[in-house]
Amino acid sequence: MKPLLTLALLLCCLAAHAKGKAKIKIDTTPNPTENVWTITNELNYYHDTAQQMQDTLYNNVTIDYSAQNGWDIQLASYNIPLTGGGAQNYQTDTYLNVSKTFNITHDFQAIIGSQNGTTIPHSLNPRQLHNADYSLVVYQPDAQLNLHVGPYWVNKALATTTDVLGYTGGFSIEVIPKLLIFQGDYFSGHNNLSGAVVNAWVRIHPQAQVYFGVGVPEHNSGNEFYGTLGFSVANK
Repeated sequence: MKPLLTLALLLCCLAAHAKGKAKIKIDTTPNPTENVWTITNELNYYHDTAQQMQDTLYNNVTIDYSAQNGWDIQLASYNIPLTGGGAQNYQTDTYLNVSKTFNITHDFQAIIGSQNGTTIPHSLNPRQLHNADYSLVVYQPDAQLNLHVGPYWVNKALATTTDVLGYTGGFSIEVIPKLLIFQGDYFSGHNNLSGAVVNAWVRIHPQAQVYFGVGVPEHNSGNEFYGTLGFSVANK
């Protein structure tokens, strides 16, 4: 695992000139397998020269249940500070994410979802309901390729600017069957959600994967570059 950690830290070094805050997260890619529990733990590293070379390490924990008939329910707690903690105006923000997948044809699906929650501990901002809604059209001709795009809406409490209507898109490509997957997602606009993240997933066990990558902020979003390093374990 040391080579993966080294590469992830090198990607993090791209953030050496970054200014602003950490990216708010939203998961728009439900697990397609039915009756599966998945636990994911992800570390995000930020290096902000504007804060006197302050390094911030956040932890993100998600518990996901993919039920039958396309339903996916996820409990997620993002931006839990481990060290530092100055990169995000919302910390330990916890959400319930519910989505429903509809099969249209053999190659096309539609997904609608909603993520709602708020910060758990006291923060400088008044505690408000954070809401994001999204819908996607998914093109998946086979198990190795997934392309998805659609609109999203996020309220002012979560965006920190104003109510925002934008678009999101992403991909998942299995380049080495049952071993290596590249996955990316992008959110348009200039708000807390805006930006892209790309990860490389490596399957180390039939039920476990590790991944690493980099988050890239959108222009004028106020977000920072960051590095990701995580693992995911499923019950089957």
